[in-house]
Amino acid sequence: MAVQISAYVETGSVAPIVELPLPFPDGGVQSDGEQIKNALARELHDQVAQNLTALLMQTQVFAHEQQGHKDVLDQLTYVQTSVREVLNNVRQMLGDLRGKHGVSDDLVQALKEGLLPSFRRRSGLKVSLWVSRSWPVVLPPETCIHIYRIIQEALTNAQKHGRATCVHVALKASSNERFVISIRDDGDGILNLDDERHMGMGILGMRERAGLLGGTLTLRSRPLGGTTVTANIPKEALHWSPKRAQSGL
Repeated sequence: MAVQISAYVETGSVAPIVELPLPFPDGGVQSDGEQIKNALARELHDQVAQNLTALLMQTQVFAHEQQGHKDVLDQLTYVQTSVREVLNNVRQMLGDLRGKHGVSDDLVQALKEGLLPSFRRRSGLKVSLWVSRSWPVVLPPETCIHIYRIIQEALTNAQKHGRATCVHVALKASSNERFVISIRDDGDGILNLDDERHMGMGILGMRERAGLLGGTLTLRSRPLGGTTVTANIPKEALHWSPKRAQSGL
């Protein structure tokens, strides 16, 4: 993708269109993929993040006007918390698109201090986390963000669709050179799990993220027996990077 520039010569006719690739701030040149990501980031910021910020400010003004009405304020508090979390997610996506990941290389810390407490407050569900001793302390940021998003989507599905009361997240580095990430809930289970026509975008996104790390994602569900989402990822993901993946190295 490039910027098209038309130049007028003295006769008033239009010179041939010259396509110039957009530069990086450091003087390099953006690839087509980078330009698309940056364009998406700009639209997310201008159209979504800005509107969410304005909405949050409006709820704060309304809350000030409703002092003394406890029921209204309680509902507003829930709305404000939800808007803040959506806004934080959008900001994380902006960072991902810009190559500045919102999740650090310490996945366990990001889960313990960020995602899981936030999910507990918003959903009221019980959430537990188990991490094997062999799980690496540090992962590449790209690997972290994919695993983080898989867990985030599985938690959302457990709350919205499974009517679960508790969710258990486990991170295991197995003896056969694999990472295993499982999210198990006690909800109603998923109907038509084997019918891809009923597969939502969330499940598709989780499978794509596992695939980008060279792994697989499976779902097991039993009626009234809950759902288990399992991502199985090779330990090569410890050294994974976008440049290596794109170059086939």
